[in-house]
Amino acid sequence: MIYQTDDQPIVACSTGLSENTAIGVIRLSGFTDLVGSIGPFFKKDLSKLEIRKATFVNLYDIDGNFLDEVVITYFKGPNSYNGENILEIAAHGNTLNLKRIMNAFINSGNFRLAKNGEFTYRALKNKKLSLAQVEGLDALLNASSSLMLDEGLKLLNGSLYQKYTDLYDKFLKLKAAVEINIDFAEDVGEEQSQKLLDEAVSDISTHISSLHRSASVNAKSLMSPDIVLCGEPNAGKSSLFNLFLDESRSIVSDIAGTTRDYISEYISLGNETFKLVDTAGLRNTTDVIEEEGIKRSRNLIDNAFYKILLVNINEVEKYQYHDIKETLFDALIFTHFDEFEGELNLDTLKSNLPKAIKYYSADTSKGEGRLIEISGPIGPKTTSGSIEPKELEEFNIGPMGANQKNGPIEPQDNTGPTGAKVGNNQKTGPIEPAHITDLITQDILSKYTKLRNSDPISIERHRIVINDIYSKFSEFSSNIKYLDDIAIISSEVSILEKKTAELIGIISPDDTLTHIFTNFCIGK
Repeated sequence: MIYQTDDQPIVACSTGLSENTAIGVIRLSGFTDLVGSIGPFFKKDLSKLEIRKATFVNLYDIDGNFLDEVVITYFKGPNSYNGENILEIAAHGNTLNLKRIMNAFINSGNFRLAKNGEFTYRALKNKKLSLAQVEGLDALLNASSSLMLDEGLKLLNGSLYQKYTDLYDKFLKLKAAVEINIDFAEDVGEEQSQKLLDEAVSDISTHISSLHRSASVNAKSLMSPDIVLCGEPNAGKSSLFNLFLDESRSIVSDIAGTTRDYISEYISLGNETFKLVDTAGLRNTTDVIEEEGIKRSRNLIDNAFYKILLVNINEVEKYQYHDIKETLFDALIFTHFDEFEGELNLDTLKSNLPKAIKYYSADTSKGEGRLIEISGPIGPKTTSGSIEPKELEEFNIGPMGANQKNGPIEPQDNTGPTGAKVGNNQKTGPIEPAHITDLITQDILSKYTKLRNSDPISIERHRIVINDIYSKFSEFSSNIKYLDDIAIISSEVSILEKKTAELIGIISPDDTLTHIFTNFCIGK
């Protein structure tokens, strides 16, 4: 087992000891004699201490030395967090002060320091929480995204945990229907007993299919979403990185291979936090350090939530992109349009590059990011500066939503050839290209919201068990019509029931418990 169940009273700081705070909370749990084991620390008769009521007292060590002025709250078991008697001490939050108070209780011999997650482990042992709820608490405490925060709450006391228990109840209903077919078929009637069995199978099929869809969403990238910028050297990755941060965090240089390892910063988009990553330029190199940086870049690309490939429009044929040719990018941005001479077709470019969901043209060489979404032929642009369609004097590739040769570009109408879609989707007036970070941000948040609204299940153990249940049940429901032996059906249902019980934590292997509780802090 993860803990030796010695039932010895434990103590820990629930608010952590990493830095000084105004108030720190020390938790004592597992004592049976409030008056005898704790009373001496307060020089006060605690027999009349009111339950769940904050009380101001002085705290002393076992030798009677004054330690602090504190507020104590008593939670009498079994009506407490973990089912044991708990006393919470709110003290001044200097870490030295909190450690001294904890040591006073430990040195008395009546308490020992709690292990990681031991308070919650005792809650599980005393059936105050299920294993799924414990995992929800783990997700809640360690969440690095609002998605994980919400999932933790749903598991702890919400809709997701209810879905799990509903699934278990449906398997119990199926088990009962099978038992009726075995023991009471003559009393109920063959037709009625078969109807009950079919209804139970159909009910589970609908429920487990819904959970399987949620478990199949790539939730891993949502837990700590990365936005990864990649491309060949000098494609504009560092320029775009700095534009997002609005500062010169990444070095911009004409020298290839300036970024030899990835650089990352956390940014806020909407109400969400993302990690923006500027990777080493993708190319063949004999430099050992740069080669390692490129290897790391490829790994980051594979696991990224949002993938952006930047391509220098003047060097499309120079790089082969072999290692990422099969990668689907969320956005592909053609850069250095101010230096582009000639005429290219987007379909031709696509054949030589990795695939992307959206294609954009931009100039980031001057640090002035302007962006236009493109879906048709690409013609030459201006000779310098950022892209400003209203200043273009000539197009070599036909209409682009405007028939003027110069001056502000006015869309002809809402239909007909456009050649390129603009970022702001205006139907009238001069077309102003969206700032590069604005348009990309809109797309990132749109993707994040869409995936989040699909109710993804991100806890790996749950995903594995749900997929296992789905696979076994799909096989069972396909074969049930061919199974004449009801005893075999009963055996298959029992296996599925146990897997569902494992999902909600009624039964669980010890190694699962060890993995979960080692993630907890000492005071939880």
